[in-house]
Amino acid sequence: MSNSTINPNMSRRRFLASLGALGIAIPIATGLLFDFEKKLNNEIWLSAQGKHNDEFSLGWVDSNAQQAHSVLSGFRGHGMCQNPVNPQHVIMFSRRPGTLGIKVNLASGEVDQVFHCDEFHHMHGHGCFSADGTKLFYTESNYVTGEGKITVRDGQTLTLLNRFSSYGIGPHEMALMPDAKTLVVANGGLRTHPDTGRKVLNYDTMRSTLVYINSENGQLMSEHQVSEAKASIRHLDVASDGTVAVALQVQRAAMNDDHMVNLAAVHKPGEPLQMLTAPIALLAKLNDYMGSVKIHSQNRIAAFTSPKGDMALFWHLDDLSLQGFHAFHDVCGLTVSADKRYFVLSNSAGKIRQIDSATLEEDKTKRLFFADKSWDNHMMTVQFPV
Repeated sequence: MSNSTINPNMSRRRFLASLGALGIAIPIATGLLFDFEKKLNNEIWLSAQGKHNDEFSLGWVDSNAQQAHSVLSGFRGHGMCQNPVNPQHVIMFSRRPGTLGIKVNLASGEVDQVFHCDEFHHMHGHGCFSADGTKLFYTESNYVTGEGKITVRDGQTLTLLNRFSSYGIGPHEMALMPDAKTLVVANGGLRTHPDTGRKVLNYDTMRSTLVYINSENGQLMSEHQVSEAKASIRHLDVASDGTVAVALQVQRAAMNDDHMVNLAAVHKPGEPLQMLTAPIALLAKLNDYMGSVKIHSQNRIAAFTSPKGDMALFWHLDDLSLQGFHAFHDVCGLTVSADKRYFVLSNSAGKIRQIDSATLEEDKTKRLFFADKSWDNHMMTVQFPV
C-alpha cells in the first residue's frame, strides 16, 4: 500500500472502503459486539493479531469474560501504546517496514483515525505518549539516508509536530522514563529498505546502542553499548525506579565464529549495561533471539520471551540471577496483569498463559485458547478508570 492511498486523517468508513478497493476482504469488526460501556473496569489485554492481509487486526481479550475481539487494521501490527489522559485511545504501529498506524477507540471498538509516514520513511513498530498525553513519539527510519528518527505527533489530532534523530540506525522499541522527560530508545543498528523487505544491508558496519534522549529538545543525553558488536538491542522495558531491561537479537550471519551470546541485559542510571547470564545449554535453545521484555517493578523481576526458543525466562533486576523459565511454543507476547499477580504470555496459536509473578509457576486454571486468533509479538494491559 503506497503512502498516497491513505489520508492521515482518514475516517474509519473511508479507511475500510479503501481496503475493499485494494481487494482486501473486510470482515465484521468483532470489537463492535463488545459492550465496553458496561465493562469499563475490566482488564483488557491487547495484541496485534492475524496471519494474512485480510485478517490483520488489533485484537483484545477481556480477561473476566474470557472473550476475544478484534478490529481490522489492514496491515500487520506490532507494538501499541495507550494515551494516559484519554485511556480509551490506543495507537497500533505497523511492523517494519510498514508505513501505517491506527488510533483505535476502545470505548466503541472502532478505528478512529489512520496515519502514515512521510515519503521515504517507514515505521519500526513502537512508540509512546508523553506523560500528559499531548504528544505521541514513535520510531521511524529515513530509508534513503538510513538515519533513525523519532517522530512526534499531536497526541489527539496526530498532526505531525517534529522529527529528531534517534542517534543511531534502526531504532526499535522506545519508552518514556519515570522523570516524564527522557526517552530511552533501542537503536537496533540494522539498516533495511522497503524494496528488500527485512533484509539487513549493513552487517559489516552495524552498531547497536541504547540511548537516552531529551524529549523536549531532541538532544542526546547518553549512549550505551553491549560488548558483542553483532548483538542488536531491539526491545526494552522500564521499571518504576528507572532500571531498564533490554532484549537482544544476535545477527549470527554477521559473526566470524559460533560463540554463544547472552541475550538480555539491565541498565541502571549511572552504570554500564550489565548482561544477564544463563547456562550455555539453556542459552543455546534460544536461537539468538529474544522477542519481548516486561518488568514487574514490585517484585523486581524482568521477564523475557523467545519465540525461536519456545521459552519465557525470568531474571532478578538487582542480583541479576536467573529465577526460572517456562516452555511455551512460539511465545512472544508478554505483559503484566492489572493486579500485578501474573505475567501474561501469548503465542501465535491463539493461546494465553499466566505465570504467577511471585512463584513464577503457571496457574494452569487460567489457560485461555482462541482458535481463530494468532497473537503477534507484543501484548499490552489496559484498564479504564471509573
